[in-house]
Amino acid sequence: MRSRFHTIVFVPHSRKRTRQFRVSSRWLTTVATAAALVLGFAGWVTVAKVRSAVELRELARIERENDQLRRANASFETSISRLQQALSDAEDRTRDLAIMASLEQMVAGEPQSRPSETGAGGAYRSPPLTNGHDLSVLEARASRLDGQLDEVKGAVENRLLLLRSTPMISPVHGVINSGFGFRRDPITGQSAHHDGIDISADRGQPVLATADGVVARAERAGNLGRAVYLVHRFGYETRFGHLSRILVEEGQEVRRGDTLGWVGNSGRATGYHLHYEVRRGGDSLDPYQFMRDQG
Repeated sequence: MRSRFHTIVFVPHSRKRTRQFRVSSRWLTTVATAAALVLGFAGWVTVAKVRSAVELRELARIERENDQLRRANASFETSISRLQQALSDAEDRTRDLAIMASLEQMVAGEPQSRPSETGAGGAYRSPPLTNGHDLSVLEARASRLDGQLDEVKGAVENRLLLLRSTPMISPVHGVINSGFGFRRDPITGQSAHHDGIDISADRGQPVLATADGVVARAERAGNLGRAVYLVHRFGYETRFGHLSRILVEEGQEVRRGDTLGWVGNSGRATGYHLHYEVRRGGDSLDPYQFMRDQG
């Protein structure tokens, strides 16, 4: 079959003569196909470049996010490490406080239901974190530490209360001229038990409370003359006799070092001095052993 031909005419706007070209249909088809291929390739290249640019931007964004996540993870690990160290330090301090508060079962790390076992102690250092699930371990340690701190706080407060309620200082500055126990009575000359000690001091010298307590009696009390009785927690009681003047009243709260009255010689006395007693549970104790400032 003979190929069909086509004539292409170029008509210039000037007066120059026209140009004619005769081409076959096959040639036109070939040119059109080639043009389509070129345009298709150019389009594919353009799309590929656009897609590549988008992918590069997305990759850059992902890398930035990964870098942020890495930094956040490093910061998180550092924070966890610091928290772990802080917990360990707090546990060590809690152990020290437990020792001071005489909480043997906490120092030993054993529950109170097993008091017969030997104690153990020393600093505690937990192993480093290995994964995120160890957060539950830290939470458990923090919860346990919180309970231990409450227990230590209560024990320390109780011991501080015991210390404040225990006679510990001299009630007056002077010389002990008659001790505790059996002695020759200064008036009758016969052997008799002395329930306290006599501290010789100048008239009018202040008499101090030797522990925190409450005034149970502040009046004349037979042979003790003008006297002050204090009751303290944990069963302690102190008595101060032969005062020249009483400066407190019944029901008044006093603190260690507060002035109760002045030295005198009221009652059954041979001179100016303070009669001082310490009792616990109704039993008389040697006051000298409670005068820590006397050694």
